[in-house]
Amino acid sequence: MKRLLYTTIAVASLLFVSCKKYLVSDSPSKFPQEYVFGTEEDAKTTVNMVYALFNQDAFTSRLSTNFAGNTDVEVGGVASAPDGARRDIWSFEATNANGDLLTVWNNAYNAINRANECEEGLTNISLAKDPESPVYLNLLGEVKTLRAYWYYILMNHWGDIPFSKKPSRAGDDFYLPRTSRDTILTFLINDLKEIEPKMRWADQLDFGIERINREFVIGMIARLSLMRGGYWLYPDLTMQRKADYLDYYKIANTYCKRLIELKPRPLGDYAKVFMNENKYLKPVNEDVLFEVAFSPGFGDVGWVVGIGVTNGRLFHSFGATTIQMTVTPSFYHSFDTTDLRLPVTTSVVSYNDTLAQVSTSPTSINIAKWNRMLVPSPLGPSSAKGTGINWPLMRYSDILLMLAETENEINGGPGAVATDALKKVRQRAFSPALWADKVDAYVASVSGGKAAFFDAIVNERAWEFGGEFLRKFDLERWNLYGKKIAQTKDRLNQLGQDAIAGVGTSANLADYQYAKRNPDKTLTFLNRFYKVTGPVPPEYDMKINWLRNLWNTTTNGPANYTLWQWRGYTDNSGTSPVRYILPLHTSVVANSLGTLRNQYGY
Repeated sequence: MKRLLYTTIAVASLLFVSCKKYLVSDSPSKFPQEYVFGTEEDAKTTVNMVYALFNQDAFTSRLSTNFAGNTDVEVGGVASAPDGARRDIWSFEATNANGDLLTVWNNAYNAINRANECEEGLTNISLAKDPESPVYLNLLGEVKTLRAYWYYILMNHWGDIPFSKKPSRAGDDFYLPRTSRDTILTFLINDLKEIEPKMRWADQLDFGIERINREFVIGMIARLSLMRGGYWLYPDLTMQRKADYLDYYKIANTYCKRLIELKPRPLGDYAKVFMNENKYLKPVNEDVLFEVAFSPGFGDVGWVVGIGVTNGRLFHSFGATTIQMTVTPSFYHSFDTTDLRLPVTTSVVSYNDTLAQVSTSPTSINIAKWNRMLVPSPLGPSSAKGTGINWPLMRYSDILLMLAETENEINGGPGAVATDALKKVRQRAFSPALWADKVDAYVASVSGGKAAFFDAIVNERAWEFGGEFLRKFDLERWNLYGKKIAQTKDRLNQLGQDAIAGVGTSANLADYQYAKRNPDKTLTFLNRFYKVTGPVPPEYDMKINWLRNLWNTTTNGPANYTLWQWRGYTDNSGTSPVRYILPLHTSVVANSLGTLRNQYGY
């Protein structure tokens, strides 16, 4: 798929005219539909034009990571004042002049329009000629799902949006008003429910999990249903959910069970999931259901997110990162230290230009799941972006946790199905010797009622998917966004104050970290998590200011990290909604000729 997409991007202009404004197209294509949808191979190539828009900067370092970097788990580095760029999105201070908003908006609608083009061609040409073709049917499911994914992303960031399921034609009315999210989601769910049984599993496809497959479609039905059954922000800045929300939890529940019954698979080793990403390995029937395929020279995984590597033009061949996305120190210290996901998800070291390990600060903890130094061949001393490392959009563990969540909600508390699903996720997270305590006893302790089990799901999804940027969408639909930001700020302040004072509920955690340099340039830490209570061995001669960094002793107040990170959300009680909905770019409003305007107080 990587090679195919690389070719696809190069010839994209031959098949589609790019939309200069959303939903605007001068022509459906430069070739007639009979030509581009006349054979299975031509139809595949044309559908790849929709996939190709994942390889644009609007997705690679915007939607996949940057636009979701303002939660209790993942964050981006915020400056002392708004700068008009992506940092303002992280701090909830974006304005309608932010150019990233326009880039993402136009790319998303370009992808949607291409999907609409393909649906029409596949329906009217390909399937009209061969209605039972498994290739054509799967291609139709692919474009329907790609369209659903882009609408899902748009709605999470912009709320009610213009909706069209027809390809744009010259002379059409391009000035569409907003359509409500419930209407769009209901259509998308039903659309995927209809095509899902006609699709093929990943192990039946030529590019496996790099192609939209039946298992991912089942998962998307569940994900869309939970969004439809969840809360969302309205223009009057209230969080509400529809009265029929439970119907959609039941749909999500049904489809999670459907995948588990039809195509079960073991979760396998957690670290291997991400090592496979770094090694360009794409096993089917394992944890990853679908991942975005980044062609050689494309994709920012391992550049904008991952283990940091300093410029190596003179010293090494791995290239350099520009790490923008990290995890919070409160998230790092929320893990059970025996959780096998902790060292896979977080790293307190990066690499300098001689490939010596250097310690991070607590406010720049790397996301360890991706590492450009692990690709099969070094990317080159001058390399940066374009690592070719794929980006997972859904994993089987998500199916298990959605099942546990929906069982709890539907039944008013967890039953055997819910607790078993949670146990399966946690069993992978701990060595078997610890299962009695960390799995069985833990799950029993949180299964006393609906509220306690829901809180456990909220926590488990953080530990399981940390660094994969699903958290923002979860917090939105749960109506927990404000509460989690307020709790995180309180926790960061507590960590800092207790580290300075040496007393308090968190005083046992590391105020300083101590490390030593090894001959192979690695670091060995004496204490990654807890405070040293006895003498520090002399060989641990590196003293790293750790949780003390989270409190400003000059002002006797919060550190700038905590003051700046979520600056646009000012309710320290966490009771008011977060204005996570983004403004429409000023040119989108102007070009709509009055059909669109900014809401939500923008």
